[in-house]
Amino acid sequence: MQKRHLLSFILTCAVATGASAAGYQLQEYSVTNLGRAFAGVGVMGDDYSAIAFNPAGMSLMNKSGVQMGAIAVDVYGKAKGESQAASGSAVGPLKRGSTHSNLFRVMPHFYGQYKATDKLDLGIGLYVPFGLANDYKKGWYGADHGEYSGITVVDLTPSISYKVLDTLSVGVGVNIQYAVAHLTGGLFKELVPGSGITGTGTSDMHDADDIGVGYNIGLVWQPRKSTRFGISYRSKVDHKLQGKNHITMSTPFGYKDSDAKVNAKITTPETIIFSAAQDLNDKWTISGIARYTRWSRFGTLDIYQDGKVVSRTRENWKNTWYFGAGADYRYCKNLTFRFGTAWDNTAIRSAKYRTARIPDERRIWASIGASYTKNNWQFDVGYSHLFVHSAHAKGTAENSGKFDSKYHIQSNIFGMGLQYKF
Repeated sequence: MQKRHLLSFILTCAVATGASAAGYQLQEYSVTNLGRAFAGVGVMGDDYSAIAFNPAGMSLMNKSGVQMGAIAVDVYGKAKGESQAASGSAVGPLKRGSTHSNLFRVMPHFYGQYKATDKLDLGIGLYVPFGLANDYKKGWYGADHGEYSGITVVDLTPSISYKVLDTLSVGVGVNIQYAVAHLTGGLFKELVPGSGITGTGTSDMHDADDIGVGYNIGLVWQPRKSTRFGISYRSKVDHKLQGKNHITMSTPFGYKDSDAKVNAKITTPETIIFSAAQDLNDKWTISGIARYTRWSRFGTLDIYQDGKVVSRTRENWKNTWYFGAGADYRYCKNLTFRFGTAWDNTAIRSAKYRTARIPDERRIWASIGASYTKNNWQFDVGYSHLFVHSAHAKGTAENSGKFDSKYHIQSNIFGMGLQYKF
């Protein structure tokens, strides 16, 4: 399909890891903001990512410009536990073991903004607001509950902002969202109901994609030159992913190799961001963020094959909050340092809803960053370490057996970006 060729570079790079944010939400599309743990997004006026976070914040940039960057997520995880597959009246052998993995993914982003008048700004952004990757070693003890899981959501967001008053700006953007998923895992199946005769194999659900459309709106209020407040809303986007499932099965009657059409519905959730920034003096600025995400929309994950439900996983996620605080220190005219910390809650209610595909837990961010400016150029670097709470996973798809594992995850995030103003 043409859209896959257009997005091939981004999709190769941008499958991110769920260890970087709650659920499969991402916010790593601004290196400048990475250094302050994303505190003050949309109201800082020092990069063009307001196009994605709060389009009204475009009015704070005093020049037109472009921005590009890449943020890398490096995750090391260990899992230990037991697993047992089941299908109908048949139960597979109990497997115990441990495994570990290193996952490294890169997420690029791009923004362009044109200052049409003193009041009107036009912008466009290309970035990854949602994504997930989980890649276990082939044949690990929990393979029947998932081996590789990849979901990538890419947004193309044309935006506009208008300064209604000297102190108040409004903005709106359209989110043209492309989603693609790839899921693999072991397969255990009772061939004839009640017979106890089983087959084993693998399932590879691939090329499952869809395009959906949503929007984001925002306000920025600047009662004084040194004080800025923002609120923005990102709408939900519904997707019906349609793709193929390649199945291999070894049975007492021989080897089977087949393909089937599959589809699944996912909804990327609504998000509300409250942000603020205060210039204390010529050297210091402090900032904050509170982000609310409506993850309760993710009740069940149903996968349909040839029109029938072949997998149903009860997720029962809850809504989440992300709270962060940051500080900028302008060391000199050309050099600024940033610091930040944040608390990010998990969307998963308990161990019985935590699965092998998304073993998410709450985390604390510790972030640093810096910017160097020269003439019209700005070079940004940022780094965050995520302290992820140990996770206990017992969730499974309906009638798929037993899964009980403990997870220990560490995550590091690095970013480099470049801006040019004209």
